[in-house]
Amino acid sequence: MTERSSTARPFLLLTQDACPGCERLKKMLAGPLKGDFDAQIEVVHRQSAPEHFGALTEQFGVRSVPALIRRADGEQVRDAGSLGDVRAFLRS
Repeated sequence: MTERSSTARPFLLLTQDACPGCERLKKMLAGPLKGDFDAQIEVVHRQSAPEHFGALTEQFGVRSVPALIRRADGEQVRDAGSLGDVRAFLRS
């Protein structure tokens, strides 16, 4: 999965350096989910875009990463480590 910016994407993925959960989720999206959702997810990396990352964490009330967020309603996936939860969330 590559980091891309687009306001048209319905989901946000907030990540940062030294985050095992972030790496696990990225691998899940690329591996078992075969990149099927890449075009729908804007990846925002804390160290690459600190101001944008900060604004989004404030806007959506993010307290930890990884945070996979649906833009339309601000809902976050409950368990970013669960393939079933992530797949269902991205299909909703």
